[in-house]
Amino acid sequence: MEKCRKAKEMHAEQLLKISTNLFTAFIVTILIVPISVVASAAFHNTTTQNPLNIFINLFGSWYAVVFIAAESALYYLVFKARDNAYAIYNELYPDDEVET
Repeated sequence: MEKCRKAKEMHAEQLLKISTNLFTAFIVTILIVPISVVASAAFHNTTTQNPLNIFINLFGSWYAVVFIAAESALYYLVFKARDNAYAIYNELYPDDEVET
């Protein structure tokens, strides 16, 4: 079943929205993890270690592998969704002439 032009356009819009939301989650995760390490050190009264050592201890285990794999997959999904949306828009609205 072939989709109509409007359905393709709405699908492309949804892909862009998903891509934007996933990219926001990617950035928030990158920012929240280091902040949570610092907050954890503050709440547990671990003044003998600096935040960098706590961060290294946290990501010195299998958590680092899982975190990097999840972030890489999220990053791939963001750009795959965006590329698919742009491909749909290029199909719907091709450029008639090439600008130089």
